[in-house]
Amino acid sequence: MAKEKNNAKKENNDTKKTNKKVSVKKSETKSNVKKSDNKKSVKKSNQVNKNTKKDKKPNKIITWFNNLTLEQIIISGIIIIAILLIILIGVSAKNTKTKNGEDIVVSVDGKTITANQLYEELKSQNGQSVAINLIDEYILNKEYKTTDEIKKSAESTIENYKNTYGDSYNQFLEYNGIKNENELKELLIRNSKLTNATEDYIKENLTEKEMKKYYDEKIYGDIEAKHILISTETDDNATDEEIKAKEEEAKSKAEDIIKKLKNGADFSDLAKEYSDDEGSKDNGGNLGYFNTGDMVKEFEEAAYKLDVNEYTTEPVKTEYGYHIILKTGQKKKPSYNKSKDTIKEKLVEEKKDEDSTLSVKAMIALRKKYNIKIKDKTIKNDYNSYIKEAITTTTTTTSSSN
Repeated sequence: MAKEKNNAKKENNDTKKTNKKVSVKKSETKSNVKKSDNKKSVKKSNQVNKNTKKDKKPNKIITWFNNLTLEQIIISGIIIIAILLIILIGVSAKNTKTKNGEDIVVSVDGKTITANQLYEELKSQNGQSVAINLIDEYILNKEYKTTDEIKKSAESTIENYKNTYGDSYNQFLEYNGIKNENELKELLIRNSKLTNATEDYIKENLTEKEMKKYYDEKIYGDIEAKHILISTETDDNATDEEIKAKEEEAKSKAEDIIKKLKNGADFSDLAKEYSDDEGSKDNGGNLGYFNTGDMVKEFEEAAYKLDVNEYTTEPVKTEYGYHIILKTGQKKKPSYNKSKDTIKEKLVEEKKDEDSTLSVKAMIALRKKYNIKIKDKTIKNDYNSYIKEAITTTTTTTSSSN
């Protein structure tokens, strides 16, 4: 167990699996990065433009880009790809045009490929993808400013990656298809804006009925509790048999403590004597007041079911061990109006966890807001097919999660 009372708090998502010495409460801060075992922590979404911005003063370019219409952006994207390939392939100095005046990109064994042919091929293969990337970049930059907070968050995440991967940092970038650190930063900034768009989309679609249902079922007044923790922590090298034996021992010890309580022993005295939570044991196991979301789920559910001055008659199992919980106080439930902001925040997080395709829905909605009109038939058909598939996927995901 940790040495401070706050170590009774539940740790954040990135570290709770590596530090078993923290008791119950969650940390109030959130880490920006998760280390994945297969080093796929960063993946480029369909909306990410992978070009590295090497020019550190792109004010004129950004101004020009933001002044383009969406139709101009789409057409420009296809033209840019064609131009880049022309530069890479090279155009022959002789016979650069066909008899009907079309530009020749390359000639192979007497057969010519014209710029128009190349454009049509690029359009059929990548047009829709390029168009979506450019459209989404335009929209996200219009909707959300790149604030200092977003920049600092991206920089902090990069530092976390460096600390996590050390000498393998560059290989980590390469593995994820990222050219350099500048591109990674742009990706993280883009993802932050996409997260903001997704959260705003969820909030806009929350209904009053849904919020009131959450209020009735999941909003409570703060409660106060004490606990006695019997830890199930084992050495990292412990065998399955040793882990099982430790759990059985901890549960048996917790049951013995409950027997002492039934025989009239004082809860605070038992906490000081037996609890493995170093942050609260000296204070009789007191955890202070907390609300939903502050504690690990199993602890929280058990605590809220108790009446004031009632303790759990069966040990409560969590990732930290077995708890005996005594509820010592209950505050009045806040009004619905005062709870609205909290309800929105909690519902947003719940929905993001339940439906990983919400970002797709959010961008589809934003594109509709900007009244996109795609004139090219090939790109328009590809885009409509993409939208239809995305909606089908999100509907299927939502249904299966329910």
